[in-house]
Amino acid sequence: MPTVKQRFGQWLFPRLPITRWLFDILRDEANAGMTTAINAVSPSRRRRVRALHAQRALLVNVACGPHVLDGYVNVDLHAASSRVIAWDCRRSLPLADGSAAGIRAEQFVEHLETREELPQFLRDCHRALQDGGVLRVIVPDAERYLHAYCCGGFAGFHDLGWTRLPDDLPTRMDLVNHVFHQWQEHRWAYDFETLKHRLTAAGFATVEKRRFRDSTLPALAEDRDVHAPYSLYVDATKTA
Repeated sequence: MPTVKQRFGQWLFPRLPITRWLFDILRDEANAGMTTAINAVSPSRRRRVRALHAQRALLVNVACGPHVLDGYVNVDLHAASSRVIAWDCRRSLPLADGSAAGIRAEQFVEHLETREELPQFLRDCHRALQDGGVLRVIVPDAERYLHAYCCGGFAGFHDLGWTRLPDDLPTRMDLVNHVFHQWQEHRWAYDFETLKHRLTAAGFATVEKRRFRDSTLPALAEDRDVHAPYSLYVDATKTA
């Protein structure tokens, strides 16, 4: 049975003069604005960031969600616990220049708007990394999805972890659209060529395609099993 909140949502949504997609965008922007405002005025949050700025050789887990890693600075817009720093990572990272040995962003980059948000995020990662530091980016691999589609049938998608067609994704093209859009949560799809282009434009001189749990900086290879069948793993190194 729907909860009171769910019933209210079902009543409200048909009456809003905007689409559900636009409502989600406005809600997310409101959450981001609120987080940024609180970070600016909260003494405890300001102290925490100042203390972080004094540290060096950090490992950083960007947009961690509930998957908090030991030994990392865990950052996310929605802090799942006191171990997570609440921060809008699209705009900046709460790190001093050259303070990070490694930064990992798993299943986050595809959620960024590719013309403005992505370049800003990648440039800030480059700023925050020390010389020789590594940014590990993990995204759904659009090339593998397109190969699966072109092979015909469903076998190629099975290799990507889709054991059956979900009710809301009834065709192979629906699965391709899912990796590109995911109900408007994904803003862009990436293969290695495209992601390398974006990383090089942000200042990274060395960009390498890697494998699941295999990183230029081994400490960054905290890759999640659930994403392994369909993901692209890329390491970008900042050189002096």
